[in-house]
Amino acid sequence: MHYIFSKQPFVCDFDYYIKMMIKKIVLTVFILSSSLLLLSCTKTDDKDLLNQQLDKLLEVIEDKDAKKIRQYLAKDFLVSEKMNNEKFFLFVHYQFRRNKNISVTVLNREIRLHGSSIDNTTADVIMDTLLLGSGDWLPERGQAYNVESRWIKEGGNWVMSRLRWSKK
Repeated sequence: MHYIFSKQPFVCDFDYYIKMMIKKIVLTVFILSSSLLLLSCTKTDDKDLLNQQLDKLLEVIEDKDAKKIRQYLAKDFLVSEKMNNEKFFLFVHYQFRRNKNISVTVLNREIRLHGSSIDNTTADVIMDTLLLGSGDWLPERGQAYNVESRWIKEGGNWVMSRLRWSKK
């Protein structure tokens, strides 16, 4: 028998050490997977919130409510270089008057979040859309567009800060 720093025999219980190591490994894996799950939930939540905000904005457009559109826009909202806010809303009012019915169909939507994995502060949204307009119940006009927008968080809500579109 071997003695280490005491007069009692040193006994090595390998089964005990193996059980303890397994418990440590399981605990470590659980903590890491929980952390990753929490981090991924934040991204998903931001994407879900942004998707909800986009869906609401599309409903407002189809309802032709120009006043409500403003609540989805950032204070420093800009359209492409060709159009300032005033010209943009003149364009919106023109389209709302021209078309009794407006239908927006999103064919493809891609959201790219920017910022840290915990606090996403900006996002780029790229959508392929089909816009249909009519003076009556049958569509008379239609066009496919590639729509690119930048969204930011203001007061915890996603709002659009930049908008650009082009015909497909």
